[in-house]
Amino acid sequence: MKKLQANNLAGKFEHLIEEDKIILTHLQIKKGEEIQSHKVDRDVLVIIYKGKVDFTTDKASEIIEPGDIIRLDKNEGHALKALEDADLFVVKVK
Repeated sequence: MKKLQANNLAGKFEHLIEEDKIILTHLQIKKGEEIQSHKVDRDVLVIIYKGKVDFTTDKASEIIEPGDIIRLDKNEGHALKALEDADLFVVKVK
């Protein structure tokens, strides 16, 4: 067992796990901040645990809040805009 701790990042990101088959990233984005559309070469889970984010893919747009989970397929385009200060976990899996 290994205990991991998400830190207060002041609007940045940190990789909590970075291995060949899985990457776990803690992401903090401040209200009004945007992450432009991009793609990832892995399947992705986005788990929000604080704040509110407008999450957009090539096909849809959703407002996500704590308790919501977004699943993306490999190479599915997506973008984020923080409607409130937000903390998310991003899990990338091969």
